[in-house]
Amino acid sequence: MVGTSLPPTSLPKATSLTGLLTAPAAVSASRDEFGKLRREFEAELRTAAGSLPAGERVRVDAYHLRNSVSGNVDHDSPFRWTPWTARRSIGVECVRACLANARLTPPQAGHDVIARLIRRADDERGRPGSLAEWLAGLAVGGRAVVQAEAVAWATQLLTALDWSKLSAPIVGGDRSVVLPSSSQVLLRGRIEVRTRVVSPQPPNDSDTRRTLDGAPSVLFAMMTGRPSPTARTELGLAALTVALDDRHGDVPIRVVGWWPQCGRALVVPVDLALLDHTCQAVVATVRSACPTNRVQPRSAGGTVTRAARRASVKNAPRRADEPIVTGAERAAS
Repeated sequence: MVGTSLPPTSLPKATSLTGLLTAPAAVSASRDEFGKLRREFEAELRTAAGSLPAGERVRVDAYHLRNSVSGNVDHDSPFRWTPWTARRSIGVECVRACLANARLTPPQAGHDVIARLIRRADDERGRPGSLAEWLAGLAVGGRAVVQAEAVAWATQLLTALDWSKLSAPIVGGDRSVVLPSSSQVLLRGRIEVRTRVVSPQPPNDSDTRRTLDGAPSVLFAMMTGRPSPTARTELGLAALTVALDDRHGDVPIRVVGWWPQCGRALVVPVDLALLDHTCQAVVATVRSACPTNRVQPRSAGGTVTRAARRASVKNAPRRADEPIVTGAERAAS
């Protein structure tokens, strides 16, 4: 099942999806191997961001990456809070509260989170344009709509996994990374859950802590709609931001994407090929954001990996929005 989409008619139960997330696997990309890739990536990213105006910062997240790879050159519309855009921020807090208190239901947690945010705005601890300020300005009916959206999102995440089988899960562990070599580029990886794959039945408590600290990490992302041709690259961005974060410094072994609306999952092993492909997609996204390139549609070959370029004599170049398919994935599909 690795690397394939599950049939939309067979909604995976929490146990099976958790099994896919936490299945043991060998580390595909060591820190030393990733270090060389990182140096090449930073050099290319610095060159790509060289023509950005001083003081301007480019944000590269899953949304911008998807638009760049698919050739969508429409200018971004200004962000504004709506029940849809607010549901994840509130939903993450709901999930954390429900996991901390088993007697708490998502509607109760949603009500408490919204009330706490409104109190924050009333105490003037909010900032202009913040979620707290926006919620404080809504009528009771508007807040009810926001709560309903957040509760639906939180329920989908709570029921997607068997939380008792996860080792010290971190909910809502999004990563924002700014590299010193290219400080005008902000990389943002969306991560709903981060956990680790540990060996079963450790001998004692001290060994449990030691095993957990050294265990490889795995990531879980809950997406909207259905998987797109850029899904693997979007999931790769989450893994890349974790690998680039020097505070933790480990390369995840797997990212699992889950689309609850259509009942599909995508299991993506994190190897050098995926990280390389994602790095090239990020560089192309930054190039397309530069003033001289913003009105020009980008060539689909802009994010072909280095490995593909080295093999271009023997193989035709792959389109940037075409997922990388390994031998194991092709056989599984």
